[in-house]
Amino acid sequence: MACGCSINSSAPITNSMYAPAAFKIDDADAAFNFVDRNGFATLIAVDGERPVISQLPMLADRARFVLRGHLARANPHAALIDGRRQTAVFHGPDAYVSPDWYRDAEQVPTWNYSTVQIEGVTRVLANASDVDALLGELSDHHERRRHDLADGRLWKLSKLPVSKLEMMRQAIVAFEIDIEAMAYKAKLSQNKDAADFANVMKKLAGGDEMQRAVANAMREAVKDA
Repeated sequence: MACGCSINSSAPITNSMYAPAAFKIDDADAAFNFVDRNGFATLIAVDGERPVISQLPMLADRARFVLRGHLARANPHAALIDGRRQTAVFHGPDAYVSPDWYRDAEQVPTWNYSTVQIEGVTRVLANASDVDALLGELSDHHERRRHDLADGRLWKLSKLPVSKLEMMRQAIVAFEIDIEAMAYKAKLSQNKDAADFANVMKKLAGGDEMQRAVANAMREAVKDA
């Protein structure tokens, strides 16, 4: 039930994330769409033998195959940005799946989830106009998704006083990651038969907000099959 599309010729080779064939989505556009929807990333670098991990919003530029974001300059991770390899992990909704939802009594518990992992080498954005462009695009992207837009206009970076914007630039390290590898895994019960798939989706659709989101993702997987 996963998308059977082939990754386009300009897309990077998928990375080493474990993804059985039933759950692997070889579609670069679908992966970028996922990042657009789930843009809060876990960014991981390695300092010697020690992983360094930060959480931050990021944007994907699919035309240039880059990820864009920024870290607080005070964050130790910022010293591992320029010229260093990073892995960015984006998570969608996830939910527990009970064995009781299958017809076979010998099934075991599992978890449904979706994730995109992107790897590449970073470079710092030193030009003030490039930094401002990134900050503006980040805020615009998320402002457009506000639930309260009927109550006011979008917040714009231009609303900041020049002095405040300059202070903000000095306090962050903005960067881009050249995407060298990308993998999209959607484990959404595609390995189950139609009856079990439908029942898992029905059970999740009757659950909390996160479970309903997973049910919706399963519904989309069926549409894309």
